[in-house]
Amino acid sequence: MKPTIVVSGINLFQGGTLTVYYNFCDEIIESKLYEKYHFILFVHKVSLFEKYKSYFEIIELPESRKSWFKRMYYEYSYFKKYSKDKDIYLWISIHDMTPKVHAKHQITYFHNPTFAYKAGWKDFKYNKKVFLFSLFYKYLYKINVHANDYVIVQQDWIASSMQKLLNMDLNHICVMRAEHGIDTSKYQNVEKIQPYTFFFPSVSRHFKNFEIICEATKRLNSEFNQDLYQVVLTIDGTEDTYAKDVVNQYNSVSNIHFTGLLSLDEVFTYYKKSSCLIFPSKLETWGLPISEAKEFDLPMIVADLPYAHETVGTYDGVCFFDVNDADDLKEKMKKAILKEDVFSLATYKNTSPNVCKSWNEVITKL
Repeated sequence: MKPTIVVSGINLFQGGTLTVYYNFCDEIIESKLYEKYHFILFVHKVSLFEKYKSYFEIIELPESRKSWFKRMYYEYSYFKKYSKDKDIYLWISIHDMTPKVHAKHQITYFHNPTFAYKAGWKDFKYNKKVFLFSLFYKYLYKINVHANDYVIVQQDWIASSMQKLLNMDLNHICVMRAEHGIDTSKYQNVEKIQPYTFFFPSVSRHFKNFEIICEATKRLNSEFNQDLYQVVLTIDGTEDTYAKDVVNQYNSVSNIHFTGLLSLDEVFTYYKKSSCLIFPSKLETWGLPISEAKEFDLPMIVADLPYAHETVGTYDGVCFFDVNDADDLKEKMKKAILKEDVFSLATYKNTSPNVCKSWNEVITKL
């Protein structure tokens, strides 16, 4: 009889966090670990995991997202009762909270960095959830966390921050980076477009900081020929109040193009035909467009924040800017357009003692 591994991710239903769950499933299938272990997946909706049904036992908990009380009930009561009479080798919580369970081993994957985020009035205005998370999530992280054999994060700076927050040995914090390759051959015949094009692909979240690009563009236009460049942003004002406010404020800036959300194929095409990525986000666990743009050898102007330096890694063709300074960004955009010396080689040295490249490697550690 195969040992049982239970994976709980009942709060994941869209975006990058759901992708983490999918990547886990894909790796288990690719490595054929499902042949060695019996996997039970707890999910919000089975319909989101149809393609995995032949590999895993999947249990749906559709009530899990109805309220925080429901979530707490499942994490600290339901899962404890569920696991009590079962022989579970490993329980993996893939979304920030360490449930109380009966299992030989336990691992929690932390992906939400708001515990280290200093929220302001904009956070309260546009997303009260993020505002509250920045205040209280660190306390949820601490509940039962020392029941884990390992906790997993995506970057060194998160590991260092959580070591202090959780009073945990760094050797029990495993850094599993989100790096992945892209088959760029499909886009090799896509040519650069004119004029010089800055590109920022992202969903609408207030901490993504779209407005800093818009304000820098507006200021640059007052002293520079706006026909020499354009800016492409993947919001259109229909997404939420934040996007609506940004578009309403800067819609009159003619060389800013609000495209709305693009498909992944369209995003990859823009990487190939654009001149430069701008990545101004104030809050990320990784910053996937940075990794994607690197695959296309795209020059980058990115946030001067720890996550961005780590995601950029070693790359020749990047500069960093103050995410609160539109004039700083404006000057770097101007130099990029004029082909002045603004991009340089960035380097990064890993600092965490415990780095894993795969779930297979993590499970093997046990």
